[in-house]
Amino acid sequence: MMLTDDAKNAMLQGLADKLNEGANASLVIYADDDAVATFEMPNPIDDSITSGKLTFNLPKQVLATASATPTTAKLFNGNSIEVALLTIGTDMILDNSAVYKGGYVSITSLTIQI
Repeated sequence: MMLTDDAKNAMLQGLADKLNEGANASLVIYADDDAVATFEMPNPIDDSITSGKLTFNLPKQVLATASATPTTAKLFNGNSIEVALLTIGTDMILDNSAVYKGGYVSITSLTIQI
């Protein structure tokens, strides 16, 4: 099955609409199974949806709770239900590959492509 960009955009808009309902979504970055930082996502969560790509509005920087090199992130809806598993370096880019406990962590890019 091949989806058109219009169909992909509609699917991504549905995801964004769900994440924009109620309480803000959150994004937690992990090193192995350990959470090292949690971001409260802005509402609306979507900056743009074009050509099957959802570009997110970026959250404010947060303080890291541990020192590590994060590799994954989980996106949770406002009810704390996991919606997506993201790969750091592919789906999202941090301002630094390593984070340090008590130091600021920022996301510089966050997208989902289908």
